[in-house]
Amino acid sequence: MNRTLKILHLEDVATDAELVSVALKRANIMFDKLVVDIKQDYINAISEFVPDVILSDHTLPSFNSLEALNILKESGLNIPFILVTGTTSEEFAVDIMKAGAADYIFKDRIQRLPSAVLNSIEKFQLQAETERAYNELSLLFNTIDEVFFSRDMVNSKLVQISPACEKILGYYPSELLINPGIWSQMIYFEDRHIWEESYEKLNNGETVICQYRITRKDQQIRWIESKIIPARSDNGTLFKIYGVARDITERKDSEELIERNHQQLLEASATQAAILNALPPNIALLNEKGKIIAINESWKKITISNNLGLPNYGIGYNYLAISEKALGVDKVQVAKIAKGIKDVTLRKKTEFSLEYLCHSITEKKWFQVIVAPLTDSALKGVVVLHIDITDRKQAELSLVQSEDNLRSVFENTDLCVVLFDNDLKMVSFNSNALDLSAKRSSKKLKTGNSVFNYFKKERKSFIEDIVKKVKNKETVCYETVYVTNDESEEWFDVKWVSVVNKKMENTGIILTLRNITEKKNADMEREKITAELIRRNLDLEQFTYIISHNLRSHVANIKGLSNLLNCYEYADEECIGTLGALSHSVNSLDKVIIDLNQILQTGNQVNDKNEWVSLPVICEEIRSELQSTFLNNNATLNCDFSQISELFILKGYLYSVFQNLIINSIKYRKVETDPIINITSKLNGDKVIIYFNDNGKGIDLAKHGVQLFGLYKRFDHTVEGKGMGLFMVKMQVESIGGTISVKSEINKGTEFTIELFVGKGQIAIESKETRANKQVMVEKKFN
Repeated sequence: MNRTLKILHLEDVATDAELVSVALKRANIMFDKLVVDIKQDYINAISEFVPDVILSDHTLPSFNSLEALNILKESGLNIPFILVTGTTSEEFAVDIMKAGAADYIFKDRIQRLPSAVLNSIEKFQLQAETERAYNELSLLFNTIDEVFFSRDMVNSKLVQISPACEKILGYYPSELLINPGIWSQMIYFEDRHIWEESYEKLNNGETVICQYRITRKDQQIRWIESKIIPARSDNGTLFKIYGVARDITERKDSEELIERNHQQLLEASATQAAILNALPPNIALLNEKGKIIAINESWKKITISNNLGLPNYGIGYNYLAISEKALGVDKVQVAKIAKGIKDVTLRKKTEFSLEYLCHSITEKKWFQVIVAPLTDSALKGVVVLHIDITDRKQAELSLVQSEDNLRSVFENTDLCVVLFDNDLKMVSFNSNALDLSAKRSSKKLKTGNSVFNYFKKERKSFIEDIVKKVKNKETVCYETVYVTNDESEEWFDVKWVSVVNKKMENTGIILTLRNITEKKNADMEREKITAELIRRNLDLEQFTYIISHNLRSHVANIKGLSNLLNCYEYADEECIGTLGALSHSVNSLDKVIIDLNQILQTGNQVNDKNEWVSLPVICEEIRSELQSTFLNNNATLNCDFSQISELFILKGYLYSVFQNLIINSIKYRKVETDPIINITSKLNGDKVIIYFNDNGKGIDLAKHGVQLFGLYKRFDHTVEGKGMGLFMVKMQVESIGGTISVKSEINKGTEFTIELFVGKGQIAIESKETRANKQVMVEKKFN
């Protein structure tokens, strides 16, 4: 993060506040921090200082962290709140996170604070952006007059319907969602065959546009036009439809008016001119030869606007010849209209209709041309109507633009987004998701496919658990790694969220993946460096301990000699002063060494914290750390932790033991044999036994067995070494309450056996299913 963070820190201990600052500076985080410990100062700082993140100790002079969190929530500000304390239990920390805290950090694990701060800020920013985008999309969705809907054809229920249904159908969305049969009941009885015919077309995969009448809730009769798109499964079964419905009553009224006027033309030729002039469309009557025999006022106006210059507005002229001179109409469309008129005139068609675009000098308009035959036996020919449908076309184009805007939002995000319905069938996805699928597998994303088509079989129960949580309104987040087709690894932040309607009912599931490979690599590198620093710190402490004890022996000798010299009487004052100075210096040095030993012992008691340690994870971390060593030596590491895979123990020592034994197996390999290392764990009563077996050079135990674990003892000088590895292994095993033994034969290999005495609370007994799932997760993460 390049900008300077504003941090509000609730802390009443200055040294603890400084400890937090040091941890943040070590992570190269730029920040401006305000430290307060009074309740009113905290309340003022929230609004005046406007922090990016709040760090809080639990116990403060006038209030505590839970009160501080409630004050922040009451302020309505979206600021991450992180508990940084050393006085509460894990249970309380979990409770405060449930109450709304972003994270919790114990002061003895302060090195996790920088990543927690950055992750919390990023998470809150993403939530705010997601909420803003959702509100904008909801506003756009709610302002469109057309009714958008989707229907589950398998379960005969509406999945979603837009709020415009109240305006057009007279029913609230909730009424239709609860009782989807209302829609079919609304259809006018005489028009119900239209839906039956449409249903057959949908089953055949055809998009249907149909018009029918409905009886609204208030008993009004209205005309509806629906466009319905089918969604079929791979076997061709219709399982869902998507549609848009609009009220076309005014248009139908207009069309019915035209039809009535058309009938009047046939019934009463005396009133023909008046009827034609009363109609808004441009109308012309043609005889069987295509010549114009009658027009209306609208037609007169159109001939003037097109500057055709025809006498008597074209009456007596061939309509097709006039059409070829029309301005602003595409020649292809003119040809289609001409053919339609000929087909109706020759009775090849009973009716012809076409929508076309007309560019005039001042504006652009849409028209619908309708050609119908004259059925009067005394007059053969057709009537041609040009209806201005500009308003409707603009509304349709606006709808298309709205859909494009929604798609633009969907595509222009750095997330991979996939939308599933309640049956876990894929509804939609963006290009990022499509690209990711292409990179990691040969399966392409396809709407209608099940979510389980894109996960391995052994992951099915894991995905089912996630879906169950999401349908209970939980948001599930985790990190995972994918191996792409080029065998590279990419890390993703995965989130599953529920899509709910206004009644808080589940209507689908959204899966998002954010690529965090760069961040994850940085975190792993930081963890690796931290682990190395901890290991080196332990080495330095051990070195200091040894040096201090060696010095103590010599200092004791000097101190004894000094005391002996002081027993004599000397006449020389200078000699007496020198002996006194020597005695003082020796005593001071002795005190320094005693203090150093005491500090080391105290430091060990404070820093040595047991924790739950996964044996498979330790092995994979070592394998990752020694990747180049494994590759250069073509080494193989086989692990079997099926009986016991997790211990409550000092992780640093166990990690060091595993690392030293694995390195020794590779270092002391046979020259022409690839090293193979087998690690197995067993549970025997109150003992956990871990076996390390290799196929290396082996050790001559008859010759070197007594001094095998000695400090600076080396027995093979063909490779570099200091003789400290096995000494450290034995010391660390014994420090965690265990023993180590060895079996070995020259040129046959070596087996180290570690026995750890553990209590009931120090091992995790798991079912076979749990162990199998955990093993799958480990393989997923590291392979």
